[in-house]
Formats: sequence, structure tokens, C-alpha cells
Amino acid sequence: MLAVVLAPTFHTIVPQRLSSLISGPRACPYCLSKDTKDSIWRNREEKAGRFWLRPVRCRACHKRFVRLRRVPVAVLGGLVLLTVVGTLAWTLSGIEAQAVSDHDRMLSELAPLEAERRRAAAGDAAAQYTYGMLLFQGGSGEASDMAEAVRWLEKAAAQGHAQAQYELALAFKLGRGTLQDYPAAARWFARAARSGHVAAQYHMGRLHRIGEGVSLDLVRAYAWFNRAAAQGHGAARGARDEVGASLRPEQLQFAQRLSREAEMPEPDAELPTLMPTASGVSTVVPASGEMQRPAIR
Repeated sequence: MLAVVLAPTFHTIVPQRLSSLISGPRACPYCLSKDTKDSIWRNREEKAGRFWLRPVRCRACHKRFVRLRRVPVAVLGGLVLLTVVGTLAWTLSGIEAQAVSDHDRMLSELAPLEAERRRAAAGDAAAQYTYGMLLFQGGSGEASDMAEAVRWLEKAAAQGHAQAQYELALAFKLGRGTLQDYPAAARWFARAARSGHVAAQYHMGRLHRIGEGVSLDLVRAYAWFNRAAAQGHGAARGARDEVGASLRPEQLQFAQRLSREAEMPEPDAELPTLMPTASGVSTVVPASGEMQRPAIR
């Protein structure tokens, strides 16, 4: 420990400190003798502010000097050591935790796929849809994964899952994971649309408007657009107005009434025909020939 002289001037303290440091922590800075003993402070003024120091007297030259106290220094050293060890342990634990978290993240990415596959295999329609979409979006992109996704969507769609029906219709329409098949796309769009799926209703309007996979029928197109627009579909609203502008008044009236029916007919089913009356309001003649009064708007 570094010994400090109590009284001498700066010019004598510096070389004496260096000599004392070389000779040892208990060496006298005056005569470099190691024959020293602990002393006491003479008064409170001398002791003030020197908690870390202890007075020492040299038996050889009888001069007094100070040195650092052992216990506080040991405590301080212990605290420093604990701080270093704690910091090192915290750093190592952080590295280990990061490695564990990366491993858990990889497992968590795999777990949902496997969990959904098991639920789907048990016949859960929602899980079949979710697993099919996971294969579409998070699979390898290979043809086998895409085809497998379509198979699971078909299982869910067959159980009446409207979103699965819609996604399956898109797959057939775009030829994604299966051969492009417009009639099959129309069938699944129609099923989802009759369940109230707004995007499917809009697509049914588009299909009937251009005759893609179904008959070209502006009355049906208007009816489907009208249903989708009623649910807030912006594009359907514009398409409905465009189609409505090309219909005759009696066709427009019939299309609006058709869109209010509890259930829309199948895409290939024959629609009732229109018969003008003396009042100018058309009545509907179903395929059976039975007369029906127009629904009140």
C-alpha cells in the first residue's frame, strides 16, 4: 500500500512515496525502514476526512506517516471483484439466454404448423383451413406444398368453411396448386357468397358480368354486386352502378328484388322470367309457372 507522509513538503513527498512503494507498503517513506508500528490520530482535526488512512510511526527514525487501512481497502476490493464477477455472469447469462431464445423461436415457428396439422387431421374445419393457408404462405413454395394446401382447403370447404371456400375458389381461378378451372372457381365462389362472404359475392358479380365459368348474366351480376355493396364493398358499389346503367328498368327492378332474396339461386339454375302487366310493373313467373307478386321495396 502507498504510504503518505503527514507533514513534509511536496518536493520531499514524491521521491519518498516512490521509495516507500518500492520498499513495501509498510516501509517508512523517510528512512525506508520496515520497522514500523500503527499509531493513533493526535486530534479530531488530524483525523477528519481520512477514513481510509491509518497513522503509522517508524521505530527507526520516530517519524509519523499514513498508509491505507487494510479493512476498507479489502472491502472495496471485494466490492470491485463482486462487480466484475457479477457483470461477467450477467453477460454470459445474456448470451446463453439469447441462444435459448433463438432456439425457442425456431421451435415456436415450427410448432404452429405441426399443431395445426394434427388438428386438421382430426377433422377440424378451421384447422384444415389454417393449415392449408400456412402451407400456401409459409411452406417451401414447391408444387407439392401448394397441392397439399389445396387438398386441405377442399376438406375445410366441404365442411362449409366460407373463407376456405373463397380461398379454394381463388386457387382454381388463378391455377395455384391446381389446374386452372373457372367452373370450379365459380362453384366455390357461389357457396362462399351464399354464406355471406362479401369478397366472394363481389367475385360472383364479376364472373357473371364477363361470363367466366358461368353464364354471362347482367341481372345476376347486378344482384351479387348489390349484395356485396350492401356490406360496404367499395368496388362492388361502383360495379353495381355500371351494370345497372346498362339494364332496362324492368330488369333492374327484377335484379334488385333478386338481390333481396333469402338465398340466391345456383349459378346454372334457371331464373324466373319477367311478364309485363297493365300497370307497367312486371311480375315474376318461376320455372313452375306459378305467378308471384313482386316483393315490396
